[in-house]
Amino acid sequence: MRTFLKILSMAGITAPGLYIDPNTGGMLFQLLAVFLALFSGILFFFSRQIRAFFARLKRKFKRENPDEESESADDPS
Repeated sequence: MRTFLKILSMAGITAPGLYIDPNTGGMLFQLLAVFLALFSGILFFFSRQIRAFFARLKRKFKRENPDEESESADDPS
């Protein structure tokens, strides 16, 4: 991409500046605001289930680690 822009600048053709029309920017902001509100609402609504899921994972990994250590301590090899 840089080489393409260098070739264009050598030819006297400049790339247009980055510009977002204010109306387009406003529309994009409104869409992003809706998705952000939707995502945060979903997180809030399911927060109890999400916390329970991670607590189960944490308990599962805590239970697996001592088992591995006790098995390795019992093995003479």
